Amino acid sequence: MESFEIKELIDQITRTRGLDREFVVSSLRESFVFAIRRVYRDPDYPIEVEIDAKTGKIDMKVEKEVVKEIDDHRYQIKLDLAREYYPLAVPGVRIKVPVDLKSEIGRSVILRMRQIFLQKIQEAEKQHIYKGFEERVGEIITGMVQKVDKTGIYVGLGKVEGFLPPEEQIKKERYRPGQNIRAIILEIDTKGKRPFVKLSRTHPDFLKKLMELEVPELMEGIIEIKGIARFPGERAKVAVHSKDEKIDPLGACVGIKGTRIQSVTKELSGERIDVIKWDPDMLTFAARALSPAHPVNVNIEEDKITAVVPDEEIRVAKGTASQNVLLASKLVGKEIWVLSQSEYDGKKKVPVEKLNLDHETKAILAKEVDGVFSIEELIGRLKSAKLIADESEIDKIIEENKTLFE
Repeated sequence: MESFEIKELIDQITRTRGLDREFVVSSLRESFVFAIRRVYRDPDYPIEVEIDAKTGKIDMKVEKEVVKEIDDHRYQIKLDLAREYYPLAVPGVRIKVPVDLKSEIGRSVILRMRQIFLQKIQEAEKQHIYKGFEERVGEIITGMVQKVDKTGIYVGLGKVEGFLPPEEQIKKERYRPGQNIRAIILEIDTKGKRPFVKLSRTHPDFLKKLMELEVPELMEGIIEIKGIARFPGERAKVAVHSKDEKIDPLGACVGIKGTRIQSVTKELSGERIDVIKWDPDMLTFAARALSPAHPVNVNIEEDKITAVVPDEEIRVAKGTASQNVLLASKLVGKEIWVLSQSEYDGKKKVPVEKLNLDHETKAILAKEVDGVFSIEELIGRLKSAKLIADESEIDKIIEENKTLFE
């Protein structure tokens, strides 16, 4: 390779791939050394390579022992030839001898060097690109699904690869190669042999960023999100606060007829999102967090909060699989215990099997509770489970069961 070719190569790679010039020159030098040592099958072969980054000139020298008769030309140089470089050279000394790139190295070494160098550059470019993504951690990115297997979902993100592991996926979602997918950039992993951008659709910040895209007041900082709790793909609670008293944070986040929050719900495969107005008072905040229930009494007892709700609201206060109370606890940062008014007042619990209901209704009710404390709680649970068709049924159930609670 001529000096001008080396210079052009350095200039081109530095310019087009965004790599540091000093790094490119260093990689080229290391590639020459590695290629020559491979040819001579000696990992410690005493070759030295210097490259002038400005001119592209390569200066190579190898350390050899001066001898009268050569046994191994790789490590030895004859006395008369040595004196052409060092007139005072004598047998036994070691000198650095210039190496001619064209005549002594050969085409095979040049080709091997080029291959090694390009591999180094490609790897460095990949690392450089991934490092650039570190500044984008926390951003939402769109990519195309490349492969789906048990280890996760592999996503094409232009020049880099994204990876969505199982724990960062919404369980009920299914993806196929060729589909577009949106996720938040969680972290950049460049430690292994195969660097990747780790993605997430379950992280609370993904929900936060989606809301920021839909709600201008969040992007402008007028409204802020104080906390998020999620059961990804199922249900979530978001606490919001307005810095401007004139702006209602709930209305701004939900949007006219729920349009803003519905867009987020659609992206999250139907995840139901409760927007809660944050309050600096923990008890007030806890009461709001239990929405759609309306606690009548909230107290702090040692390491937990106790919330008392009307009997007919005990089911909605706890939620399906206790999701409502668990999310409220996460949002507030303290465990919340929910009690019905009757339970709080110490009234007796009537076992489900003793209620005057048909066998099928009892069986459904028994899956949730082993008993109820009042007729109001019974009606509330039956309504929530959609086990009552009309008002006439309510009157009949009250009439047939009221004596059980006296």
